[in-house]
Amino acid sequence: IYVATTQSSETDRYYAVDVDLKRTNAIEGYHFDIVSRNVLIKAGERTGKVTLKGYYDHIQPTDSIAVTLQLLGAENEQFSIYNNWVNVRLHKCMPFNIDDYVGDMRMTCTFPFSTSQVTSFRIETEKKNDSTLIVKAPFDETHDLTLKFHTAKDNPFDTTIDLVEQIAFTDSYYGEVAMSTIDGVDSYYLPADRAFVLILNVFIPKLGAFGNYYYIFEWVTPEQAEAEKNGISNPY
Repeated sequence: IYVATTQSSETDRYYAVDVDLKRTNAIEGYHFDIVSRNVLIKAGERTGKVTLKGYYDHIQPTDSIAVTLQLLGAENEQFSIYNNWVNVRLHKCMPFNIDDYVGDMRMTCTFPFSTSQVTSFRIETEKKNDSTLIVKAPFDETHDLTLKFHTAKDNPFDTTIDLVEQIAFTDSYYGEVAMSTIDGVDSYYLPADRAFVLILNVFIPKLGAFGNYYYIFEWVTPEQAEAEKNGISNPY
């Protein structure tokens, strides 16, 4: 967490950092620790930094926790228009592993031509490479869907998915129907749940779109998959 000043100084400047307990629900020593409570802004520079250490095993993906840090220094060095505190939210970023989405999955969706009916059924997926997943024939027996997961290590909060325009199924009346993800509307994956959500534009190429639809995929255990094999059949 960077600390900034409006002007540089000819000498080193030292500040202390403390936790504002009234505005903090994270527990120091359990959820996080401050690596150093001292901030140094070197002579000729205008920034220093505070480093926090989080405890991965003590934070859950659904937690909503934060710590408020207060900078302690001479009062005559602080302008009233700037804060001397910062609220830091702590999130658990779980690593991406394509294998978490390979095998049997439960697909829940509303189909383009019967939007009032929610349907769930079992499908299979396979790995193409470390960031690409193939959903095997989710709508008919001849068309697979290929998904690209964003897995950039420099941005662990980027959990989006791309599905470039591709034929998804052939309808007896409309012919070939295509799908693609939507610019500005993220499809995304949920590492903690081994699930992903696709928000897709469904359309007939060179003719027109039917609309946008949600498709939810959840990984199921081999035992669950076996129990569902004779369940609801593929609607196309």
